Amino acid sequence: MKRVGVLPNNRKDENYNATKEMTKVLLKLGCLPMISENAAEALGFEQYATRDDMIYRESDFIIALGGDGTMLSAGKRAARYNTPIMGVNLGHLGFLTDCNIQGMEVAVKKVLSGNFKLEKRMMLQGDIYTSKDGKKSVVGLNEVSISRGSISDVGVFVNNEYIDDFFGDGIIVSTPTGSTAYNLAAGGPILKSDAKMLAITPICPHKLHARSIVVGADDVVKLSVNTAPRHRIFAVVDGQSICPIENRDYIIIRKSQYCASIIKTGDLGFYDVLREKMFGRGGR
Repeated sequence: MKRVGVLPNNRKDENYNATKEMTKVLLKLGCLPMISENAAEALGFEQYATRDDMIYRESDFIIALGGDGTMLSAGKRAARYNTPIMGVNLGHLGFLTDCNIQGMEVAVKKVLSGNFKLEKRMMLQGDIYTSKDGKKSVVGLNEVSISRGSISDVGVFVNNEYIDDFFGDGIIVSTPTGSTAYNLAAGGPILKSDAKMLAITPICPHKLHARSIVVGADDVVKLSVNTAPRHRIFAVVDGQSICPIENRDYIIIRKSQYCASIIKTGDLGFYDVLREKMFGRGGR
């Protein structure tokens, strides 16, 4: 019997209707649902209530009900246990998700029969060094950045080689997965999801020549704050502010030892998904 974790986003599945339908599908297909405790109690499925840490550690695979944000959060935690994760889109874009509510039973059947692809997505480790708190290490699936606050002056180094200083709203260091997120909105390049690359993209730079830089996945990037901003700026990972950073603080960013394992059951390739999700166009 397959043990299947069910992790809903309660803001997108407010009454847990999608979670209820997914649980019914799993029981119908002979699986053991492992449902996050709040959702299980709300639905009267207490017998399947499971602590989140056990879901990540003991599931054969996980179903995340939400959108890309849900997949980012769950994917990072699942990566520590090499647990595959499939997304059911309840949100707007759903670039990382596999299917919508209408297609979830078919998708689960494909996974159970082995008819799926498992995409290994590179993740980043960011080591944040601040004069106030010392070292803090974080992991990101999309990006690590300096942003959210005052205009800043940030020095960029690759493998300890100085690249340039960028005066503007910050700097993004993005994985291929994150290249279609904040990096793209900031004018950065789209990287194929399995590319062994990172994109370094200035955010609204005050330099005419400032452009994104693409480096290898094994390169080590350093972002160093050169001048004290008038207001606080922050180290941000996958859209979440981690801590404020000040003059002479810096972040070392490298490929993480972990990879997110994303389940895909559809036949669409990367460029098909890109055309459909990002450009609003289907196939020919």
